[in-house]
Amino acid sequence: MQQAEDQHGVQADLAIVDQDQPRRRIYFLSGFDPRGASFYYRLFSEQVRQLKRRSGRRLQVGHRRGQEVDRLLSRWQVREQGALGLDFCFLHWDDIARAHWPKSPLRMLAAVLAFAGWYVGQGGLLRIARMSGRVALCGLYPVLFTAGSLIATAAVTAALLWPLQLLGIGGWLLGAIGALLALGQLVLAWRLANQVGVVWLFRSIRFTHRLGQARDGDLRGRVAELAERILSLEQQDPADQVWLAGHSSGSFVMAMLAAELRRQGADQQLAGRLRLLSLGQNLANLAVHGKARGFHADLALLAQEPRLPWLDVTSRDDYLCFAAVDPYQSCGVPRPGTGAYPELRLIPLAQRQGLTSLGALLSHQFDLHFEYLRTAAPERSGGFDLIEELLLAP
Repeated sequence: MQQAEDQHGVQADLAIVDQDQPRRRIYFLSGFDPRGASFYYRLFSEQVRQLKRRSGRRLQVGHRRGQEVDRLLSRWQVREQGALGLDFCFLHWDDIARAHWPKSPLRMLAAVLAFAGWYVGQGGLLRIARMSGRVALCGLYPVLFTAGSLIATAAVTAALLWPLQLLGIGGWLLGAIGALLALGQLVLAWRLANQVGVVWLFRSIRFTHRLGQARDGDLRGRVAELAERILSLEQQDPADQVWLAGHSSGSFVMAMLAAELRRQGADQQLAGRLRLLSLGQNLANLAVHGKARGFHADLALLAQEPRLPWLDVTSRDDYLCFAAVDPYQSCGVPRPGTGAYPELRLIPLAQRQGLTSLGALLSHQFDLHFEYLRTAAPERSGGFDLIEELLLAP
């Protein structure tokens, strides 16, 4: 991937700006994903092509080369028979997470050990397990992988050094050989951790944990910038409908942004047009922290009347999300008024990929977590299809 994508999560050919008014505009916040906007552009374009083939609708995703890279958002649009139907705005925040992740294996090891002290030693695991045992196990996965790697390295190194000790080799030479053997095994463990997603998963967990310790100033600043940009765009080029959507860890950024929009006057400017959508959310991963008072205040603000319509879509097949977990009950934030909020909807994801066994389900968890963003035939959609909802719903 090119360096520009690594820094900004976007290529210069992902933006297009048209003068006619879009029927619907979606502001999308991805999860903790360093692949950036270019990955989501390709994913979205492929899903639109699949829907086009299945429905017979004349849909076309547009982009234009030569546009200036925007550090806050990237845009691409979908037209049907010449009419602008959807303006898709990818909001950038992944660079902030990337700036705080541990990059070297030694820093990663130290971070895992520090996190394990909170998660296992200070009750984080039990608090998460009360809401979702599956998510709790996912949080434990990097800790177990690290512990297993260290134990295996020590055991294999000792086994390989034993014959050398029998031959009378000792002292500094034996120590040097042991260090090289251990280093080689740790390099292999690091590569394996990258291949099976442990590195990505722990970096995401650690960043959320960092936010939960009230170290969220950088992200708060970006959220305020994004809110200003959204309100400015909606004033200059208003859409008939405005969606704010967050996937995975982007769901708590979505909640922060929705609250900030309220603080900046969105209730008046976007009255009756703004709605929220969370997909595969892990709001409780942040809300469970007692020091996450700013996020608790965001949730409390969103619960006040008039409430924004908020649909929360999760699946029990997805072990990386809090399936049907009420974000307000998860952190004890009072919710004034009556009625459920947000609207919780469970969908079956495994059937969309034809996963029929537990082994297949476990081995496809990372890919399954992105199934919310894909289109599917009606008999497999489970009653929810994001692409159809964006493009075909009235």
